[in-house]
Amino acid sequence: MGKEIIESLIHVIAILPLLFLCIKTDNSKRIKLIILFVMYFIGYQVLLRLPFYFSSFQFIEGDWNWSGKLLAIIGSLIFYSFFKNNFYPHHFLTIKQEKKSLRRIIIIIAVISVISIIGGFLFNNESWNLETLFFQLTLPGMDEEIAYRGIMLGILSSILSEKIRIFKITISNPSIWIIGILFGLIHALKLNSDWELSFNILYFVETFILGTVWGWMAVKSKSILLPIISHNLSNTFMSLIGMIK
Repeated sequence: MGKEIIESLIHVIAILPLLFLCIKTDNSKRIKLIILFVMYFIGYQVLLRLPFYFSSFQFIEGDWNWSGKLLAIIGSLIFYSFFKNNFYPHHFLTIKQEKKSLRRIIIIIAVISVISIIGGFLFNNESWNLETLFFQLTLPGMDEEIAYRGIMLGILSSILSEKIRIFKITISNPSIWIIGILFGLIHALKLNSDWELSFNILYFVETFILGTVWGWMAVKSKSILLPIISHNLSNTFMSLIGMIK
Protein backbone atom coordinates (compact mmCIF):
# COMPACT_ATOMS: atom_id res chain seq x y z
CA MET A 1 0.00 0.00 0.00
CA GLY A 2 2.93 2.34 0.70
CA LYS A 3 3.99 2.20 -2.94
CA GLU A 4 0.55 3.32 -4.11
CA ILE A 5 0.52 6.22 -1.64
CA ILE A 6 3.96 7.38 -2.80
CA GLU A 7 2.84 7.02 -6.42
CA SER A 8 -0.23 9.17 -5.69
CA LEU A 9 1.94 11.81 -4.00
CA ILE A 10 4.16 11.91 -7.09
CA HIS A 11 1.10 12.50 -9.27
CA VAL A 12 -0.12 15.33 -7.04
CA ILE A 13 3.31 16.95 -6.74
CA ALA A 14 3.59 16.94 -10.53
CA ILE A 15 0.51 19.15 -10.92
CA LEU A 16 1.01 21.44 -7.91
CA PRO A 17 3.12 24.03 -9.82
CA LEU A 18 0.34 24.38 -12.40
CA LEU A 19 -2.24 24.59 -9.66
CA PHE A 20 -0.47 27.42 -7.84
CA LEU A 21 0.15 29.21 -11.15
CA CYS A 22 -3.60 29.33 -11.83
CA ILE A 23 -4.98 29.83 -8.34
CA LYS A 24 -7.20 32.77 -7.41
CA THR A 25 -5.31 34.89 -4.90
CA ASP A 26 -8.52 36.38 -3.48
CA ASN A 27 -10.04 33.01 -2.51
CA SER A 28 -9.84 32.64 1.27
CA LYS A 29 -10.56 28.91 1.06
CA ARG A 30 -7.78 28.11 -1.38
CA ILE A 31 -5.37 26.42 1.06
CA LYS A 32 -8.18 24.45 2.71
CA LEU A 33 -9.45 23.26 -0.68
CA ILE A 34 -5.97 22.30 -1.90
CA ILE A 35 -5.51 20.17 1.23
CA LEU A 36 -8.98 18.70 0.71
CA PHE A 37 -8.12 17.95 -2.93
CA VAL A 38 -4.88 16.15 -2.01
CA MET A 39 -6.49 14.18 0.83
CA TYR A 40 -9.38 13.10 -1.38
CA PHE A 41 -7.11 12.04 -4.24
CA ILE A 42 -4.87 9.90 -2.03
CA GLY A 43 -7.84 8.43 -0.14
CA TYR A 44 -9.52 7.59 -3.43
CA GLN A 45 -6.43 5.77 -4.69
CA VAL A 46 -6.18 3.82 -1.42
CA LEU A 47 -9.81 2.69 -1.64
CA LEU A 48 -9.27 1.48 -5.20
CA ARG A 49 -6.44 -0.80 -4.05
CA LEU A 50 -7.74 -2.04 -0.69
CA PRO A 51 -9.00 -5.37 -2.12
CA PHE A 52 -5.50 -6.16 -3.41
CA TYR A 53 -4.08 -6.02 0.13
CA PHE A 54 -6.97 -7.08 2.37
CA SER A 55 -9.11 -10.04 1.31
CA SER A 56 -11.97 -8.90 3.54
CA PHE A 57 -12.56 -6.03 1.08
CA GLN A 58 -12.67 -8.42 -1.89
CA PHE A 59 -16.44 -8.92 -1.76
CA ILE A 60 -16.88 -9.49 -5.51
CA GLU A 61 -14.78 -12.14 -7.24
CA GLY A 62 -13.65 -11.69 -10.82
CA ASP A 63 -10.83 -10.78 -13.14
CA TRP A 64 -11.47 -7.06 -12.69
CA ASN A 65 -11.33 -4.82 -9.64
CA TRP A 66 -15.08 -4.69 -9.02
CA SER A 67 -14.68 -4.35 -5.26
CA GLY A 68 -12.12 -1.55 -5.44
CA LYS A 69 -14.19 0.43 -7.91
CA LEU A 70 -17.33 0.11 -5.78
CA LEU A 71 -15.42 1.09 -2.63
CA ALA A 72 -14.05 4.13 -4.45
CA ILE A 73 -17.53 5.14 -5.64
CA ILE A 74 -18.99 4.78 -2.14
CA GLY A 75 -16.09 6.70 -0.62
CA SER A 76 -16.44 9.46 -3.23
CA LEU A 77 -20.16 9.85 -2.59
CA ILE A 78 -19.58 10.02 1.18
CA PHE A 79 -16.87 12.65 0.64
CA TYR A 80 -19.18 14.63 -1.64
CA SER A 81 -22.04 14.57 0.85
CA PHE A 82 -19.80 16.00 3.60
CA PHE A 83 -17.77 18.55 1.62
CA LYS A 84 -19.84 19.61 -1.40
CA ASN A 85 -20.65 23.00 0.10
CA ASN A 86 -16.95 23.84 0.02
CA PHE A 87 -16.94 23.89 -3.79
CA TYR A 88 -20.38 25.32 -4.49
CA PRO A 89 -21.58 26.14 -7.18
CA HIS A 90 -19.27 23.80 -9.12
CA HIS A 91 -21.34 20.68 -8.55
CA PHE A 92 -21.27 18.27 -11.49
CA LEU A 93 -22.70 15.22 -9.71
CA THR A 94 -26.12 15.65 -11.24
CA ILE A 95 -28.08 14.31 -14.20
CA LYS A 96 -29.64 17.70 -14.91
CA GLN A 97 -28.13 19.04 -18.14
CA GLU A 98 -27.24 22.52 -19.36
CA LYS A 99 -28.72 22.29 -22.86
CA LYS A 100 -26.70 24.95 -24.69
CA SER A 101 -23.80 22.66 -25.62
CA LEU A 102 -25.60 19.31 -25.85
CA ARG A 103 -25.42 19.12 -29.65
CA ARG A 104 -21.66 19.63 -29.69
CA ILE A 105 -21.16 17.19 -26.85
CA ILE A 106 -23.20 14.46 -28.57
CA ILE A 107 -21.16 14.94 -31.75
CA ILE A 108 -17.93 14.62 -29.76
CA ILE A 109 -19.22 11.48 -28.01
CA ALA A 110 -19.92 9.99 -31.45
CA VAL A 111 -16.43 10.92 -32.66
CA ILE A 112 -14.77 9.37 -29.59
CA SER A 113 -16.85 6.21 -30.07
CA VAL A 114 -15.81 5.91 -33.71
CA ILE A 115 -12.15 6.42 -32.78
CA SER A 116 -12.51 3.70 -30.10
CA ILE A 117 -13.96 1.30 -32.68
CA ILE A 118 -11.08 2.02 -35.06
CA GLY A 119 -8.62 1.62 -32.18
CA GLY A 120 -10.17 -1.73 -31.33
CA PHE A 121 -9.60 -2.93 -34.89
CA LEU A 122 -6.04 -1.66 -35.09
CA PHE A 123 -4.56 -2.09 -31.64
CA ASN A 124 -6.67 -4.39 -29.48
CA ASN A 125 -6.83 -8.17 -29.43
CA GLU A 126 -8.82 -9.89 -26.68
CA SER A 127 -10.55 -13.19 -26.09
CA TRP A 128 -14.32 -13.13 -25.69
CA ASN A 129 -15.17 -12.29 -22.08
CA LEU A 130 -18.61 -11.20 -20.88
CA GLU A 131 -17.24 -10.05 -17.53
CA THR A 132 -14.86 -7.65 -19.29
CA LEU A 133 -17.66 -6.21 -21.40
CA PHE A 134 -19.99 -5.73 -18.44
CA PHE A 135 -17.22 -4.17 -16.35
CA GLN A 136 -16.20 -1.73 -19.09
CA LEU A 137 -19.84 -0.82 -19.72
CA THR A 138 -20.44 0.11 -16.08
CA LEU A 139 -17.83 0.85 -13.43
CA PRO A 140 -14.74 2.53 -14.95
CA GLY A 141 -16.62 5.51 -16.33
CA MET A 142 -18.85 5.86 -13.30
CA ASP A 143 -16.01 5.64 -10.79
CA GLU A 144 -13.51 7.86 -12.60
CA GLU A 145 -15.99 10.50 -13.73
CA ILE A 146 -17.39 10.88 -10.21
CA ALA A 147 -13.83 11.26 -8.90
CA TYR A 148 -12.08 13.32 -11.57
CA ARG A 149 -14.82 15.31 -13.30
CA GLY A 150 -17.33 15.31 -10.44
CA ILE A 151 -15.33 16.02 -7.31
CA MET A 152 -11.75 17.01 -8.22
CA LEU A 153 -12.79 19.21 -11.13
CA GLY A 154 -15.39 20.82 -8.88
CA ILE A 155 -12.80 21.62 -6.22
CA LEU A 156 -10.30 23.09 -8.69
CA SER A 157 -12.99 25.08 -10.49
CA SER A 158 -13.71 26.77 -7.15
CA ILE A 159 -10.14 27.95 -6.54
CA LEU A 160 -8.59 28.42 -9.98
CA SER A 161 -9.01 31.38 -12.31
CA GLU A 162 -11.41 31.01 -15.21
CA LYS A 163 -8.69 32.18 -17.59
CA ILE A 164 -4.93 32.60 -17.35
CA ARG A 165 -2.55 34.30 -19.75
CA ILE A 166 0.89 32.86 -20.42
CA PHE A 167 2.89 35.24 -22.60
CA LYS A 168 0.40 35.92 -25.42
CA ILE A 169 -1.60 32.73 -24.99
CA THR A 170 -4.90 32.77 -23.09
CA ILE A 171 -5.94 29.46 -21.53
CA SER A 172 -9.58 29.07 -20.56
CA ASN A 173 -10.71 26.78 -17.74
CA PRO A 174 -7.25 25.71 -16.52
CA SER A 175 -8.95 23.37 -14.04
CA ILE A 176 -10.05 21.19 -16.99
CA TRP A 177 -6.49 20.99 -18.31
CA ILE A 178 -4.95 20.25 -14.91
CA ILE A 179 -7.44 17.45 -14.22
CA GLY A 180 -6.72 16.14 -17.73
CA ILE A 181 -2.98 16.08 -16.92
CA LEU A 182 -3.62 14.32 -13.60
CA PHE A 183 -5.85 11.79 -15.37
CA GLY A 184 -3.08 11.11 -17.85
CA LEU A 185 -0.46 10.76 -15.12
CA ILE A 186 -2.41 8.22 -13.07
CA HIS A 187 -2.63 5.99 -16.13
CA ALA A 188 0.87 6.49 -17.50
CA LEU A 189 3.26 7.29 -14.61
CA LYS A 190 3.80 4.21 -12.43
CA LEU A 191 6.10 2.89 -9.72
CA ASN A 192 7.07 -0.69 -10.54
CA SER A 193 7.80 -3.48 -8.05
CA ASP A 194 11.42 -2.25 -7.75
CA TRP A 195 10.19 1.27 -6.89
CA GLU A 196 11.37 2.59 -10.25
CA LEU A 197 9.29 5.13 -12.16
CA SER A 198 8.07 4.26 -15.64
CA PHE A 199 6.26 6.60 -18.00
CA ASN A 200 4.24 5.58 -21.07
CA ILE A 201 4.10 8.75 -23.17
CA LEU A 202 1.56 7.41 -25.69
CA TYR A 203 -0.81 6.27 -22.94
CA PHE A 204 -0.40 9.65 -21.25
CA VAL A 205 -1.31 11.54 -24.42
CA GLU A 206 -4.37 9.32 -25.02
CA THR A 207 -5.74 9.57 -21.47
CA PHE A 208 -4.83 13.26 -21.14
CA ILE A 209 -6.83 14.11 -24.28
CA LEU A 210 -9.81 12.00 -23.23
CA GLY A 211 -9.71 13.32 -19.67
CA THR A 212 -9.60 16.90 -20.92
CA VAL A 213 -12.49 16.35 -23.34
CA TRP A 214 -14.61 14.70 -20.62
CA GLY A 215 -13.78 17.60 -18.31
CA TRP A 216 -14.95 20.05 -20.98
CA MET A 217 -18.18 18.05 -21.34
CA ALA A 218 -18.79 18.20 -17.59
CA VAL A 219 -18.25 21.96 -17.43
CA LYS A 220 -20.41 22.69 -20.48
CA SER A 221 -23.26 20.38 -19.50
CA LYS A 222 -22.78 21.04 -15.75
CA SER A 223 -23.12 17.29 -15.23
CA ILE A 224 -20.98 14.15 -15.33
CA LEU A 225 -23.77 12.12 -16.98
CA LEU A 226 -22.55 12.50 -20.57
CA PRO A 227 -18.86 12.04 -19.64
CA ILE A 228 -19.85 8.77 -17.90
CA ILE A 229 -21.72 7.61 -21.00
CA SER A 230 -18.84 8.57 -23.32
CA HIS A 231 -16.22 7.01 -21.04
CA ASN A 232 -18.03 3.68 -20.75
CA LEU A 233 -18.88 3.55 -24.47
CA SER A 234 -15.25 4.23 -25.36
CA ASN A 235 -13.99 1.43 -23.13
CA THR A 236 -16.69 -1.01 -24.25
CA PHE A 237 -16.25 -0.43 -27.99
CA MET A 238 -12.48 -0.86 -27.69
CA SER A 239 -12.87 -4.19 -25.88
CA LEU A 240 -15.79 -5.47 -27.95
CA ILE A 241 -14.12 -4.85 -31.30
CA GLY A 242 -10.91 -6.42 -30.00
CA MET A 243 -12.90 -9.55 -29.13
CA ILE A 244 -14.91 -9.99 -32.32
CA LYS A 245 -12.56 -8.84 -35.08
